[in-house]
Amino acid sequence: MNRNLVTLAGVALALLATSCKEGPTAGEFNVSLTTPNSDDGAIQFVANATAPEVITGVSSACAGCKLFVVKVSDNQYKGVLTGPIVAGTLFRVAVSNTKLTGTYALTIQAVSNRAHATRNSLTGYSVALAP
Repeated sequence: MNRNLVTLAGVALALLATSCKEGPTAGEFNVSLTTPNSDDGAIQFVANATAPEVITGVSSACAGCKLFVVKVSDNQYKGVLTGPIVAGTLFRVAVSNTKLTGTYALTIQAVSNRAHATRNSLTGYSVALAP
């Protein structure tokens, strides 16, 4: 009887240890841009998280760029990135759980060229979130 109790306790501890490792992992996603143009000068965007996940910050990764953001809520940031924008990693989004990529989204709202003219179309523009 004691042997079964010890075995049961061991299994319970192993399950508990496994479930702790499967919890949320805070971290960052790199936001990578695909663009049909080589002279982008500004991008307006919205970053969203589906509750209960949250966005904890946004930071620039683009050389020579300036990032302006406002926290609308724990689940939403709005921002503008200016500078010599080219395809590749633009900025990072800090999140509460990197294991749930699908609960986070980034949408491009508007783009302008380096002469400050707004692009008439966002066709060919896309962003991807990657750890």
